[in-house]
Amino acid sequence: MKKITPTLFIVILFELMLGGGGRLTSYGSVSLRMILFGIAILVTCIHVLRGEKISKEYWLITILFAIVLAIGFLRGIAAGASRTFWWEDVKPLSYFFMLPFFGFTIQNISIVDATARSIRQAGIILSVLFISALVLIHVEIIPFSVFYKTVIGTGEFFFRGELTFFYKGFIYLCIAFLFVHFSNVQHKHLVMALLAMAILLSVTRGFLFALTLTYAFYYFPNKAYFKSVPFIVLALVIVVFGQTAISRSSQVIARLTDAGRSAMYQRTDSNLLGDKSYADRGRLQQIKEVVSQTTLSTSLLGHGFGMGIPSRPIHMEISYLEIFHKQGVIGLAFWAYLLWLLYQKYKNAQGNLRDPFFFGSLFVYFQSLTNQYINNPIGLSLVLLSIVCLDQLKKE
Repeated sequence: MKKITPTLFIVILFELMLGGGGRLTSYGSVSLRMILFGIAILVTCIHVLRGEKISKEYWLITILFAIVLAIGFLRGIAAGASRTFWWEDVKPLSYFFMLPFFGFTIQNISIVDATARSIRQAGIILSVLFISALVLIHVEIIPFSVFYKTVIGTGEFFFRGELTFFYKGFIYLCIAFLFVHFSNVQHKHLVMALLAMAILLSVTRGFLFALTLTYAFYYFPNKAYFKSVPFIVLALVIVVFGQTAISRSSQVIARLTDAGRSAMYQRTDSNLLGDKSYADRGRLQQIKEVVSQTTLSTSLLGHGFGMGIPSRPIHMEISYLEIFHKQGVIGLAFWAYLLWLLYQKYKNAQGNLRDPFFFGSLFVYFQSLTNQYINNPIGLSLVLLSIVCLDQLKKE
């Protein structure tokens, strides 16, 4: 088991960071992520049966999560939720049960180093593949239509006209950026420039918004509040003027090229890089529908898993909105408790790796204000890893 567990751990890490939502490696309803999850749970059981120990805190957190999960499940069943719908809600959240496996695996500082190194490497791989794909498409070595038809069925890619695209796993571009910035690595600024280029080319306002908020809060523990002001202002600028900037950029690109006259994408010039106002209207509509269905009891316990809203029968774009609608204040309180726990561990940890793990997780929390990450294996896994890694940094 001493060789199997670390090897399995590294495979799981790279699948999480490079595999997006997990559907790139799926066959029917079964994905590689599900298979690796099952193996990890089996390995965890073997560790337990052999009498090996991990922190009791991890078991208590897992049990607390199971209780909160059970409440949402029972509420959904009682409300008559469709089996398909409640399973779609429970399935990504069940990845939380990986916490004990991470506890058995990350037992020393060398594993923490390997985890941080893997995150940086995954970010570099993603950025190189992304930029290479864009170059190959725009020099017409790979026809855009071929690339589009090949990947669109996975549900992992979203296109900004024919100019660029977004991949669900791109969140690790930002996380890797933080891990490189807060670490002492070779060619640090060159790697940061590469990651920054990829982040900008994805044309994702949420990434820039969450990154600026993360850097703003970086100065709070040291009470250097004045240094946070520029980042807070930048975050507000992104929120207020982000859509305008993207629309203007689309118009400029359309005038300089023939991209706005694509046969495949009949879009107006202002939406060449994506219709962000449409996404904003969608989020606002979801908020209105959740508010209209909220009662005293559902505000506390939620409607239950599988109980969506008219515009979003399954998942909503804002993580916390979905948590509140389906699990109520109790669900939100659990995720707030995890963030508080991370902060306490961060304060007690030492070494230059404590910053990337904590602020990487904080970024996931901020990113979940606009997209589903905290209640999805992609973002949830980093939070779980950070809990265990920060503990090890405290021991060392």
